[in-house]
Amino acid sequence: MEREQAFYKSELEPVSLWGKLKGQKVEKNAVIEINNLLSEKPIMEVGVEEIQSIMDKYELNLYTDFDDGSMRELYKKYLRFCFDDNHLDEEEIARLKHLKKILGLTDKAVEIAHHHICQEVYERELDAALEDHRLDDKELAFLNQLQNKLQLPQSWIDSIYQHKAQSIIVNFIKGAVEDKRLSPNEEQELQALIENLGVETELDSSTQKELAKYRLFWQIENGSLPPIYVPIKLKAEEHAYFLTDAHAFEAKKSDKEDSEENARSLRVKLSESNYWYQEHDTPFYSEDGLWKNLSEGKAYITNQRIILREKDQEKSVKLTVIKDFVVYTNGLMLIREKQKRLFLQTNANTDIFTMILGRVLRDMK
Repeated sequence: MEREQAFYKSELEPVSLWGKLKGQKVEKNAVIEINNLLSEKPIMEVGVEEIQSIMDKYELNLYTDFDDGSMRELYKKYLRFCFDDNHLDEEEIARLKHLKKILGLTDKAVEIAHHHICQEVYERELDAALEDHRLDDKELAFLNQLQNKLQLPQSWIDSIYQHKAQSIIVNFIKGAVEDKRLSPNEEQELQALIENLGVETELDSSTQKELAKYRLFWQIENGSLPPIYVPIKLKAEEHAYFLTDAHAFEAKKSDKEDSEENARSLRVKLSESNYWYQEHDTPFYSEDGLWKNLSEGKAYITNQRIILREKDQEKSVKLTVIKDFVVYTNGLMLIREKQKRLFLQTNANTDIFTMILGRVLRDMK
């Protein structure tokens, strides 16, 4: 006696008015009617004659008109139901043989169905075992036993495990860098995860670059900011932390915005560590007549100022006069106390430049 029901009754698909006038019948309804028949009676009580009656009703041939695999899908539905406990007993095997007969399935069709369902069963159990992101000896023994029972090739087992383990690792990385930071603790967790899964993971170059950038972001905000060597003369007690190519433009008109309000805005941004996100999703363009070219060369960030150097010419912006800045995709706008606005076009290094500037401003006494 069957444990539970594998097939459930479905509604037939409607035939359009034009189809009815032409005497057309929806072939898919033949499959639905067979499904409904199997939902009403035990499989062993469904005979070939009843299936043939449905075929006659729709003027179809069971052996030639279902090359879309729809009959095989009915077989797979019951096979999947039988494998719910990862086991086929003698009664289930007998019912599967009878189902194969009344559905007119070939040995090849049944072999394909079994192969697909066996893979589904193994994947289901593998997913359950990997919920804690590791496999212990008991789980490994169970999976090996299941593999032998289902007669799945080792090459497929290795491939599906590698795929699922890599997916777990990728998802962990996505979660870890969702805040665009990669902390030392998160890196340790990632390494432990890789070791627990026992796989050799190879991250593509773009992922490695992304991780390196977010590792740097964390270091800028939370670690020590090491000074770098720069080939220019610095003042006493002055240390450089970053340099990049930059094109500087200065507004021709003075900025008349409320300096006190902007000073509060900058302090809030620095304390909440959200100062480096782009506030505009388009590049900034210095319109002719409104902006003048100030310098084109290198920009240095030190603990005292931003240095703009073009060949032997040098201009600088004291950090103490910066009351706010706005980030664009191609650079950042500096808003200075009682001075004209300055736009630094930094392009590729905008995010790092902004983060280091924010960190230096935050650390200022």
